[in-house]
Amino acid sequence: MEPGGWISPGAFSNHIHDITRQDIENLLKLADEEDAWSQRVKDEVEYYDKHPGEGGPIFIQQTRITNTAGTTIRFPYGDIITFRSKRHLFRGENQDFGTSIPSLNRKLNKLSKVDAELYRAIANMRINQFSRFIWKINLIPYWDATLSDINYKALAQHYGFETHLLDLTNDFKTALFFATCTYVPETDSYRPLTKKDINTSNRAQYGMIFHSPDWVIDFLNGSSFLTWSCKHEKDKRNSPYLIDSGDLDGIAFQIGFQPFMRCHHQSGYVFPMRNEVILQQNEKFEKLRFKQSEDLSQYVYEMMDGGKKVYPNEGINDALDVLRLIQSAVVFSEEDVKEVYEEVDKSVFSSFDLFSEALLKTNVAGRPIQIVPNEVEYPMDKGLLERINDRYDNVEEILKPIGGKFYTLPECREWRRQRCIQIYGREID
Repeated sequence: MEPGGWISPGAFSNHIHDITRQDIENLLKLADEEDAWSQRVKDEVEYYDKHPGEGGPIFIQQTRITNTAGTTIRFPYGDIITFRSKRHLFRGENQDFGTSIPSLNRKLNKLSKVDAELYRAIANMRINQFSRFIWKINLIPYWDATLSDINYKALAQHYGFETHLLDLTNDFKTALFFATCTYVPETDSYRPLTKKDINTSNRAQYGMIFHSPDWVIDFLNGSSFLTWSCKHEKDKRNSPYLIDSGDLDGIAFQIGFQPFMRCHHQSGYVFPMRNEVILQQNEKFEKLRFKQSEDLSQYVYEMMDGGKKVYPNEGINDALDVLRLIQSAVVFSEEDVKEVYEEVDKSVFSSFDLFSEALLKTNVAGRPIQIVPNEVEYPMDKGLLERINDRYDNVEEILKPIGGKFYTLPECREWRRQRCIQIYGREID
């Protein structure tokens, strides 16, 4: 390990560092050390809970609490329940793609400014429909009313929707899994790489790990927090920031515990990149390249229990066909259009009428956009809804990975109380 938490010499450069299988083994040992460090932080929090007055200065106590699982914290875009922090952030890619940007950026880069703004709006309306669809599941309103805000953009990102967010993780094993295995869309799962996969092209023969110490980009623990706070110190807005508006670009945000399982199983962070350069040009990340092999891929696949440790078989997967319908939706309600217009660049569409007219002239994959008076329904039959609810109604089981006590800031408690009354008309347990 180099000074400052870097893995290779030459911090803040865009050089590619080639690493060996032994280097990967050393990084796996580092991952075990990080797990031990985060466990010590948790143990310290529990000890000082029982021994008040021994914890040292208040800022040290607060740092411990924000780095352990189960703390409700206010982020610029809403409240989250933290999972355990660690001291490094990673991203794994199973090829040397040359250009690493979010899915929505890839689509918009090919379009004119006007067409890009229209497609961004369509992508956001699809996410709005996704959020309304999953609201039918008992866990979603309950979570919003009693636990924390729901990061719909981050959830949507993890279930295949296009966003300006790039996935990161604070767990090297998770990053290595995504860097050595390949996605199978038919089953929404992963499998090890084969020799055929590896020999597809020169780029496919290499996997990539992007790494940054947490102090560089992590909002909770990094210099990015101070930079952002100074930049926005005069902004006294009452409403939260939109996570992919561009205002939060270049900062890594812990997703925290969210409904369903995927985000926290992957120790997931999101890195907003609406206007950011590609990772290959971002000096906050070091670029580690390694040679792919069937042996390494199989080894990692088995280490991660066939992917179940990071890509669990969830109840929401039963509705995968519906999620894919929403991901390609071209029919939207008038309310969808009004809601998304709040996020539209007014220098491109100065009025709602101009925006609506342009939408109606837009085709996506040969299908025209339609605007209808009423909400677009994606029905979930009673049997399917019951099966999904059976997976998630035991909230205690879902929150078991938190492993103990919740810590909630007073302002977060009051906001949850208000949300509970808004959703259920009363406070509930």
